[in-house]
Amino acid sequence: MTAPVPKGRSRGRPSRSEEQIAEMRDHISACALRLFQEEGYEAVSMRRLAREADLTVMTLYKYFDNKIDILSALWAQVFAELFDHLDQIAAQESDPLARLHSVALGYVTYWLDHRQHYFMIFMSKGISQADVRGFIEDAATLERFNLLSDSLAAALGDNVAPDVKRLKSELLLCILNGIAHNLITISSYSWSAPEEIVHTAIDGLVPT
Repeated sequence: MTAPVPKGRSRGRPSRSEEQIAEMRDHISACALRLFQEEGYEAVSMRRLAREADLTVMTLYKYFDNKIDILSALWAQVFAELFDHLDQIAAQESDPLARLHSVALGYVTYWLDHRQHYFMIFMSKGISQADVRGFIEDAATLERFNLLSDSLAAALGDNVAPDVKRLKSELLLCILNGIAHNLITISSYSWSAPEEIVHTAIDGLVPT
């Protein structure tokens, strides 16, 4: 005789622990990262990804709602790695201006050293503005970018108005992304050293 199933529980496999769920999401993300880098985000379907991860499509949807959900998880991993690295750089510099120079250079250098990450985040096809906005408006993501604006504000000092600091922090991000973009996508041009370009840009934002 089959034992009755306790009330509130269903037959079948036991529910997975949070650790097991995290491990499976990491496995799927690793497979997706490889496919997105090799074939492009737009060309990879959820069915193709399920095959790569050795899962059924139904199982895949238990861990991610859709393809952009997977890409957003990869974006979060990359930015976490980037800003963990920049936090370490910032902690080594006590002088505000030196810290700004080091953090800014570290930001550009990270993308130069991880060009496939740059392409996946900034140049993937098949992504809508709504998809991007949903990610960049996430509070946790925005908070990590505060390292750049806070470093700039400290270097500028207390005599600079808040609205000017905000404008310059936006300009700083545009400058750093522009430097990384040009050095990566127009690599055949004989650019000056990244250090020289970044330091000259910072000198323009924070005149001494």
